[in-house]
Amino acid sequence: MAVMTALVPVILAITAGFLLRRYAGVALASWQQMSFVLYYLFMPALEIKVLANKPLAEFPVFSLLLAVATVLFLMSLWLIAWQRWCRPRPAATFTSLYQGGVRFNTFVALVMADQLFGEAGVAATALIAALIILLVNLLCVLIFVLYLNAEGASPGLFLKESLTNPLILGALAGICLNLSGLGLSGSLYDFVALMSSAALPVGLLVVGAALQVERLRGSWEVIWTASFFQLLLKPLLAWAVIGWFALEGVYAAALLLCFAVPAPPSAYVLALKKGGDADTMAAIITVQTLLAALTMPVVLLIFR
Repeated sequence: MAVMTALVPVILAITAGFLLRRYAGVALASWQQMSFVLYYLFMPALEIKVLANKPLAEFPVFSLLLAVATVLFLMSLWLIAWQRWCRPRPAATFTSLYQGGVRFNTFVALVMADQLFGEAGVAATALIAALIILLVNLLCVLIFVLYLNAEGASPGLFLKESLTNPLILGALAGICLNLSGLGLSGSLYDFVALMSSAALPVGLLVVGAALQVERLRGSWEVIWTASFFQLLLKPLLAWAVIGWFALEGVYAAALLLCFAVPAPPSAYVLALKKGGDADTMAAIITVQTLLAALTMPVVLLIFR
């Protein structure tokens, strides 16, 4: 029941964005412009707020980093192998399939951690989220460079894309503020908190506004493939890795939770900005969010 309670507002917000675009006359171009504000301001602010003041000393950071890297690396290999040898898709569509198989919804994870595991779960989830955000954004930037950049991949181009990615910079800024002991306080904290409070509702509204029913009908194979990797294979792999690295208690629960949630609104924003298949990405996010209402309770029940 707690899983459903956390997911219902997310589903309703996506639906509201779809209805506003379709029936309230808010043009798709307007939503696309808002997506850039989300990408450059609201979402980095959320990462900074979550990471800047969280105590990191008591966490098994090295074990968590190895666990996160193992899951993401193996998922990346399987998705690339699927594209190369099983069901090749156009490069832009594959970038959406890839994002739909590796990214995770920070918002849903944090909300559900609070409801399911309390303050300790939120702290553990925030740290794991930071590790995933850093690694998964680097991987996604690499995939976009490899598959969509006409100049071809190069270390310099990859470094440039990484250092200009607001999601990577936001996570790094939060961690640096934390490790330096400066943290966030006063008016600066209030500003970051205010900007971060817009990330979840705006992100979900943008995804809903981008949803086109006719595009859903044409992308079901990609949608189901991404959903299989994201909602079934990735949680099973995370479960195995938890045992492999001997993680226990709230850390194990938070890790499994982060790898069981659907793809995030930021995946659509990145697809839109980098020339990916944004329509398919929006469809994957929406369908996964709906399916997660069925898969997440099962995953968490099995773990418990």
